[in-house]
Amino acid sequence: MKYIIGSRGSRLALIQTKYVQEKLAKAYPEHTFEIQIIKTKGDKIQNKPLDKIGGKGLFVKEIEEKIISGEIHMGVHSMKDMPSTPAKGLVFTKVWKREDPRDVLILRTAKHLSELREGAVIATGSKRRAFQLLKLRPDLQIINIRGNVDTRLRKMEEQQLDGIVLAAAGLKRLGMEDVITQYLAPEDMISAPAQGALALEVREDQKELQKMLDVFCDEETMNEVCAERNFLEQMGGSCHTPAGARCQKTDQGYELYAMFGNEDGNKQAYTKVYGTCPEILAQTAVKNIKKQLAGIVYLIGAGLGDPGLITVKGKEILKKADCVIYDRLIPQELLDETKEGCEHIYVGKENHHHTMKQEQINELLAQKALQYDIVVRLKGGDPFVFGRGGEEAIYLADHGIYCEVVPGISSCIAAAELAGIPVTHRGISKGFRVVTAHDRRNQLSDLNFASMATSEETLVFLMGLSKLEEITTNLLKNGMDANTPVAVVSSAASTKQQTCEATLNTIHEKVKQEKLSSPAVIVVGEVVKLQKQIQKPEDTTCHLVTKIGDQPSKLAQILKDHGYKVKELQTGEISYRYDRISKEELAKVTYLIFTSRYGVHGFMRQMKSSNLDLRDLFDKKIVVVGKKTKDVLMQYGIIADLMPEEAGEINLSELMKQKVDAKDVVWYCKGISGGEKLKKALTPICQVTEKIMYENNRKILSEIPEMKDIRSVSFTCASSARRFFDQIGEEKQQWIENILCISIGEKTTKQLREIGVRHILESKDTTYVSMFYKIKESML
Repeated sequence: MKYIIGSRGSRLALIQTKYVQEKLAKAYPEHTFEIQIIKTKGDKIQNKPLDKIGGKGLFVKEIEEKIISGEIHMGVHSMKDMPSTPAKGLVFTKVWKREDPRDVLILRTAKHLSELREGAVIATGSKRRAFQLLKLRPDLQIINIRGNVDTRLRKMEEQQLDGIVLAAAGLKRLGMEDVITQYLAPEDMISAPAQGALALEVREDQKELQKMLDVFCDEETMNEVCAERNFLEQMGGSCHTPAGARCQKTDQGYELYAMFGNEDGNKQAYTKVYGTCPEILAQTAVKNIKKQLAGIVYLIGAGLGDPGLITVKGKEILKKADCVIYDRLIPQELLDETKEGCEHIYVGKENHHHTMKQEQINELLAQKALQYDIVVRLKGGDPFVFGRGGEEAIYLADHGIYCEVVPGISSCIAAAELAGIPVTHRGISKGFRVVTAHDRRNQLSDLNFASMATSEETLVFLMGLSKLEEITTNLLKNGMDANTPVAVVSSAASTKQQTCEATLNTIHEKVKQEKLSSPAVIVVGEVVKLQKQIQKPEDTTCHLVTKIGDQPSKLAQILKDHGYKVKELQTGEISYRYDRISKEELAKVTYLIFTSRYGVHGFMRQMKSSNLDLRDLFDKKIVVVGKKTKDVLMQYGIIADLMPEEAGEINLSELMKQKVDAKDVVWYCKGISGGEKLKKALTPICQVTEKIMYENNRKILSEIPEMKDIRSVSFTCASSARRFFDQIGEEKQQWIENILCISIGEKTTKQLREIGVRHILESKDTTYVSMFYKIKESML
């Protein structure tokens, strides 16, 4: 039979494949073995680091596809390039004896690592090698290099590099052992898992071919590679994380050297373990590495609905977090509290729709704990009240990762309280019982309804809105009085909070009529009657938020999320300019300044209409006035280079005066009006041009609210203040003298004072969150 062996086309890949071909041809002369060269994506892209284009798997995908389709019978790969498990339908055969697994130095002039000049330049395409070299010689300069062995040797000479790092196995197979300057022992350089070993990959159903290949298995290599690859698999390593594992036979058994780090190398750990069982060796090494590397995971209860219901401790930890893994119903304001660069990962679960399974969330927590110092698992309510936080804590403990719980306010008591219902009350309820109404199969939980029906406790059912009819039916069947008061509280602690009150035999129909939605809490018991005595009269006044444009106001949304009544009023509308941007003129620009989100949007629109893209901005310094503008810029994939410590035109002017000189060409991307101070400050010291991106046009107010219905008016720019008071009419003086105005900053405050407004609160920072806190302060 003719067997076709797939191989990459590089000289090393072909030598490895020919080695396999010759071994098989000699052992099985009755068969023929032919090599087919297959071009992979990794071979086609030679100018980028592996971790930037998808990793080592780029060298195998095309070969695997041809094995699965039957075009070829087997593939020969370097095992260090292979994932821990092959593609579906494929298997690796037993491992043959491997070549020398060590890494080596090839130096241009020096004879040893220790003899290299200070600041010597060494090239490698591997983070693992780079970080270990820097551990030995922190003074070295490490640069990236790609290409085959000959290409790398040529680059070393052409670029006058001091040296490169390569694998001994490849050089020996190529017959180039003579170029090696120094072999690096595992004490100095732990090689890649399975380095030097070949991976022979076939279809799972090709049993006869597997037997033919397994004849050449080397037991010692099998054990070593098993320990190394098990370590990598258990650590969850990828092409983005530097990982090394080197196992070797000793007189007493095996020793395993292992290392692991994060992407930027600021966290690295090393270990050396001994034993006789490869699997146990790997487990021990993983445990040792995780003890050194793992950060801390905080399971934080965020409370419910209102972001103000998180604990002080929880909020302080949240501000320091490097990564937040959060659930459904977590308010955006809490995520906004995190520091710049914090990774946010949504893993929320809804009925019949889970972003991630719980097992995957557990693994994600462990993975991120190795990557970051502080990981927050942010859960609604309390982590341990039907939140599966206990499962996450146990998983982390089993994997040697320290976990701390920060309790939260659970909806089992808070939802009722916010509706004016105490879950306990002297003389009425001696306690309360909390249960979840559905099980993991989304069926009604196996509850002791007989006990509940005769209880003197308040009954609280969580996650039970869809089971409400079954709950009431079971309580009635077991003897509970049909007139027992019941309340259903929907979307507690949010602007959508709604309470429906009835009796046990009528609540289901009433909830249907009022169209309550999840999340909801069901409260059963005499305490429900206390709601009428406790609930405060409804406040009918609202906060007026002026805005530019017809999009929903972010400030209004924050207020709504905190339970405030809000009315939005549009005072202006943005019209963008579509002037063409000259590529030649843009090329001369050294600084681009943005002082509003509209300036950013307008500039990007002009870029698009001028057939330009982000590549045309590669050498520009991007400047923003504050965080809001910076965040909008990031939506386009651009990180600002400069931003004053405190937002504002004056602070921006002072910052720019320190940075620019006469040779600098500055484009100030702005609206048709404003910005005079910045232009005046920069004109004497650099070449500044105002680029008009948009106009903020006045909008006739469609409806003027009555002042008695308004608690405060918020202004996010001076033009809104001017336009609002210009259109109020006869009651203008009454508004000026009596209404409370919330100002976003200095310019807006100045405009309000010129109008004559008497009651002004200016936010600490020019942000919506800061304005919200001023409004909250005014309510005290």
